[in-house]
Amino acid sequence: MPTSPTSSVAELSIATRAALKNLGVLAHKALAIDSAAVMRLRTREIESMHQDSSTAMSQVWVKTPFGPLATRTLALSAAPDDVIVTAADVKDIAVRAFAKQRSSDDVDADKDAITALPYRIPAQSSAGWPGFLPVLDGWEPVDYVPATAFRTLERQARNVATESSGPVGLPTSLLDQKVLSVTGQASESEVDVSMRDVFALCAMGFIPENPAEREPVRVSAKGRWHRLDGRFGSIFTMESLAVLPIVG
Repeated sequence: MPTSPTSSVAELSIATRAALKNLGVLAHKALAIDSAAVMRLRTREIESMHQDSSTAMSQVWVKTPFGPLATRTLALSAAPDDVIVTAADVKDIAVRAFAKQRSSDDVDADKDAITALPYRIPAQSSAGWPGFLPVLDGWEPVDYVPATAFRTLERQARNVATESSGPVGLPTSLLDQKVLSVTGQASESEVDVSMRDVFALCAMGFIPENPAEREPVRVSAKGRWHRLDGRFGSIFTMESLAVLPIVG
């Protein structure tokens, strides 16, 4: 479980302006579907061909009201290294930082200033994140599905949704509907994708609004969990109670 710091304050050290921007976008997307959204930041040493080995990376997690967990890896670190914060506080950091930069007389100098020092942010109790996170390794790729298929399903579902129950006004019967069955040619795994997956992937902005025809979403499985990897992030869904290695 995440640490509950005695000071109730977390410090976020953000390596690049791009990481700060993407963190703000992720918080904005989370708040758009849940005004009380929280984010869990776990700093880890993550190998990346695009990052210097000394650069700290963190998995930033969001619980979506649709059910799946959403995550994106960004060039930042948190102290403590496993902490819960509100999406509203994170968004406020990004908005204020870039607003200050735009108002600066010396814009070029201020580009580095917005990530030079840690940002202090209220830390939330571990009770704000009941449950566990799935591990990120050992997943079996099943197949690739065009991103256009997910956007088409999302638009069709919203057009036919006339009820107003469930998360963000969507009926439970619609959310629970299985809309894709993905079977791997090189494995025996089969993944049933529901509208919960579709809405989470699209609402978090992990695939473009109008993806190219050949843009893929990778579908993977591990135990009773499955994950969808889009261009900008991943969602994880546990189909039912399962025995799976987890990270507390």
